[in-house]
Amino acid sequence: MTDLLHELPIKRIKPADGMAVTAQVWEEAHEYHRQWQRSHDLYAHGARIVTGLEVIASDPPDSSLYVLPGIALDPLGQTIVVPEPVAYDVGQAQGQLYLLLTYEESPPTAGGEGEDGPLYIYGRFGLQAMPALDGAPSVELARVRRQSRQSVLLNARDAVHPGPNEIDLRFRPEVVRPGQKMISVAVSYVGRSIGEKHSQGVDHLARALRHAGGRVCVDNLVLLAPGLEAYTLLYLVGNGEFQLSRDEMNALYAYVHGGGTLFFESCRRGVKGGEPPADGCFFDVLASMGMQVEAVPAGHRLLVDPHLFGAPPPGFETEGAPRVQIGDGIIVSQNDYGCLWQGERRGRPATREEIRSAIEWGENIVAYALGRLK
Repeated sequence: MTDLLHELPIKRIKPADGMAVTAQVWEEAHEYHRQWQRSHDLYAHGARIVTGLEVIASDPPDSSLYVLPGIALDPLGQTIVVPEPVAYDVGQAQGQLYLLLTYEESPPTAGGEGEDGPLYIYGRFGLQAMPALDGAPSVELARVRRQSRQSVLLNARDAVHPGPNEIDLRFRPEVVRPGQKMISVAVSYVGRSIGEKHSQGVDHLARALRHAGGRVCVDNLVLLAPGLEAYTLLYLVGNGEFQLSRDEMNALYAYVHGGGTLFFESCRRGVKGGEPPADGCFFDVLASMGMQVEAVPAGHRLLVDPHLFGAPPPGFETEGAPRVQIGDGIIVSQNDYGCLWQGERRGRPATREEIRSAIEWGENIVAYALGRLK
């Protein structure tokens, strides 16, 4: 958007009787309005899908995707129109693929009105399946993890958690209703495997956020690697001792310093007495990256936005005071809210009030993460 600001015209043509309207004058006069229209559209709506442009699999399934009619705005404020359904074949491409929509224009073309008739420029669209988001002006329509060159592409059976070879529509940038929030949560695990139970807890939190009007997606088993910046919140769950590689630590460091929020806690379900080993490992990681955390001070926005807490609420444990520490973009919990978000407390089911309190605390964590992105 910064580049577009520099392109905005600060002068316009003032017509006068007898003025020669050359092709250059005509072009300049209309370009003034085009650039202001682009600016208005971009700043009012952002680079995103305005309507339509759903992506579905071919029937029967093969290597093709179908894009249905719709309208989008690209990062330059240019309006892209897809007037009718169009098929796109990814061919032999495999791995992570991003289906991107781009704006194109035809060269000046005669309108069939003779040699003296005007030339026309036609707005067009382009579709590309790319292995990465390279920053070029485009709009993401879908993504898919294709396992092999022979894998057929399918509609997702579970839209919240698309599997391999299934069309993933969760990251489509769409026009947001007033007050609606765009939230993406990555769930990663370190140490011994504990299945995907904490991801289920985050799903329950996401359901509450959607009910409150948010637009939320949860991505499970996310690798600690470049690309984390796509997520509003990174929920890192530890179990047992662990060590991070230099590349993983660099990815975490870049994510937090780029405005992301890291929420770490250990699964305490199988821990009886004492501190989970993962806690000590994570504090070692923070020390090696030069990051510090402290107890959440009174009045901190984590305690007041959007729900008011006098102190962090209880988590999975039924004894001892809740312990949460915070730094710049880092939240360390020794309460295991992930298990409580699944309705569990130590030795018994959680009460409805305990679950509600934990969900509201999770909403505060997400609000804190969103605030860091502004």
